[in-house]
Amino acid sequence: PVFSSEPGLPTPVPAFGTGFTPWDISNLFSVFDSPTDLTPGSAHDHVIPDSLNRNGSDVDPTGNTDVRMKKRKLSNRESAKRSRAKKQKHLEDMSIQLNQLKIENRELANQLRYVLYHCQRTKMENDRLRLEHRILQEKLMNIRQVLMTRQIEQSSNCAMMWSYDNSTVVTVQQDPP
Repeated sequence: PVFSSEPGLPTPVPAFGTGFTPWDISNLFSVFDSPTDLTPGSAHDHVIPDSLNRNGSDVDPTGNTDVRMKKRKLSNRESAKRSRAKKQKHLEDMSIQLNQLKIENRELANQLRYVLYHCQRTKMENDRLRLEHRILQEKLMNIRQVLMTRQIEQSSNCAMMWSYDNSTVVTVQQDPP
């Protein structure tokens, strides 16, 4: 379809899928031209033209709009009630989970304190044992020095004899200082 801006020329105008064209308004207000009885079930019920139904108009001269609105409101209320209940259930579940996590967190914090306490005690015990080890090593070294000094003193005061085997005897004698 081609649109023409020149007046007076017949141009093909596209029709929407409903058969309604934007320029054809002749039957748009036909509902309001005749008197109508809006009570449901009356003998003079009018039918809405297809062009209005397809265009999404909410005008319903039969009076069913009130019933539909009430049903929709009721449905919306029930949906909102379900939504609130679902939200409340979710909130309760999250609250229970929060409490469980708080308890677990407290237990883990207690375990951590316990481990840190024992780690500190073990570290202190290690430090004590290292110090004791160093002291004992120093004492052992002092005892060895004293022992070696005594041996040297004893060997310098007397002559020493060594026998390497049955046939050889070596005698060493030193002059006292």
